[in-house]
Amino acid sequence: MRKHGVFMKFSFLLLIIFAFDGFAQEKTSTSIQEEIYKEYKSNGVDQAISKYRQHKKNAAHELTQAELNLVAYRIMNEDKDLDAAGKIFKLNMEEYPQAANPYDSYGDYLVEKGNEKEAKEYFQKSAALSKNSQDEWEKKTLYPNTTSKLAKLDRKHKQMDFLLGDWNIDATAYQDGKETIKMKIKDKIQFDEDTNSIFIHHFNEQNEPDGIRIITYDALDDEFDVAYFHSDRLRGIEVSRMKMKTIGDNQFEFMDSFTTGDGEEMQLKHEIKKVSDSKMDWVILEQNDNNEWQRVYAMNMTK
Repeated sequence: MRKHGVFMKFSFLLLIIFAFDGFAQEKTSTSIQEEIYKEYKSNGVDQAISKYRQHKKNAAHELTQAELNLVAYRIMNEDKDLDAAGKIFKLNMEEYPQAANPYDSYGDYLVEKGNEKEAKEYFQKSAALSKNSQDEWEKKTLYPNTTSKLAKLDRKHKQMDFLLGDWNIDATAYQDGKETIKMKIKDKIQFDEDTNSIFIHHFNEQNEPDGIRIITYDALDDEFDVAYFHSDRLRGIEVSRMKMKTIGDNQFEFMDSFTTGDGEEMQLKHEIKKVSDSKMDWVILEQNDNNEWQRVYAMNMTK
């Protein structure tokens, strides 16, 4: 019994020692960050980098690339000192040349400076490293974020800006190539900066709300995700995926893919011609049993 009690006390003591040792290492990391930042505040960024190099030689714990990033972002965001932040971001790339995150962060710094062209080069470098990375965070979190930044710089999320405006629409529905219904309807199409999405508000012939479409760009798949809410049908959200390409001067094609309620994969083809800033022709086609594209809907749109 006594031996057992002594062993339990010794084990408990070891547990306390190891726990404290782990806490001390974590505290050391945090204190090094703070010490380097304070050195920057007191004596400038060059002295702060010298302080970092001293710790790297002598300390048991050196700053990781993520921790160095925190120092750089703090200088950039809190102190608004872009030149100093740039030096820390560059140091991080030099210290961790195989890590994707420092290149992404340097891209953020260049965007902040207004140098978007050079920023794209660093985002591309980061994406190339993170796309097939063995690090799960780089592959699943950083890569999508970096890809989105590249798409935003290329304004891919605003490829559909020519649709924006208040449109009066003469619409015609077709079946087996023949006209079936004619309607006069309206669409109000807006770009929401907060969500980087297009909102299409549909109105029927009585000028009553007739559903909403939300279109947002997916940088990973290079396509638009579409969600449709109908005002009268309680069927939840209808979703589709839309690929866009230019097929001529002010002419565009959208391939719209979706799954029906019966689980069938379907496609619609949209052909849009921008006649002028205030006029547009929009035709929707679907494939018949012979896999031939056939017109099902057409809109003559004017502002």
